[in-house]
Amino acid sequence: MTSPPVIVTRTQPGNTRTVRAVRAMGLKAIACPVSQVVRTRARIEPGPAGAIALTSANALRALTEPASLLHLPVFTVGEGTARAAREAGFASVTSAGGDAEELARLIAASLSARTPVLHLSGEDRAGDLAGMLEVLGYAVTTRTVYRTRLARGLTTRTRTHLSGDDPAIVLIHSARGAERFVTLVDEAQLSATLARLTFIAISERAAVPLHAKGLRVITATQPGEESLLHALRELAKPGGAP
Repeated sequence: MTSPPVIVTRTQPGNTRTVRAVRAMGLKAIACPVSQVVRTRARIEPGPAGAIALTSANALRALTEPASLLHLPVFTVGEGTARAAREAGFASVTSAGGDAEELARLIAASLSARTPVLHLSGEDRAGDLAGMLEVLGYAVTTRTVYRTRLARGLTTRTRTHLSGDDPAIVLIHSARGAERFVTLVDEAQLSATLARLTFIAISERAAVPLHAKGLRVITATQPGEESLLHALRELAKPGGAP
C-alpha cells in the first residue's frame, strides 16, 4: 500500500529542508508553510554579553553579520539549532533538550550568574526565557532579529489534496503552526478533512492545539527534527500508515 502524502507545515525557509528530507525517504511531500521568516536586518553588537541564548535556528539565519558574535559561547534550545550555530561558525555550542525551561536550566548550570546573556529571538516567543533567567539572577538582553509573516491560505497542492477523499500525514513543528494550519483549513471550508489526517507533532507542546480538537496525533519521542522524521519513518512503514 502506498503511503499517503506528507504535508509539511514548517515555517519557511526551514520548510524546504524538511520537504527534501521527506522526499529522501521516498515519500511524497507537499509544502504548505504556515508562515515565513522575515529578517529585521538590525545590526547586532555583542556589547557586554558573555554568552548567547538561541530558542530558534531562525535567529541565526536572520543575522546579516554574525562575525562579531562568533567568539561567544552559544546555548541553544535543541540540537537542530545547535547544528545551525556550528554551521554559522560558532565554536562553543551547547544544546538543551528542546524547550525554553530546559535551556534556562542548562545556562544556570553552565554559567556564573555574573555572565550577561544575549538572547537572539523572533518577535513572537514561545516561553519566557529572559524572565526565567532573570529570576535566576542573570542579566539578559533580548534582541529581536526576525518576525514571522503568517500565510494567507493553504498552498494550491494542499488545497487540491484536501479537497479529495484521500488521507494525509501532516508534520507540525510548533503549537502556533498547528493553530495556523487548522485555521487555514477552516477558512478553506475543508474542516471535515481534518478527521482523516494523521498529525505528527515535534513535541507535546506543539501537539496541544491538535489534542484540544480531538485530532489524531503522534508525538515525536524527543523535541527535534530528527525525532520528528523518525516518527514519520515509522508511520510510513508497511502496516504503519493510516
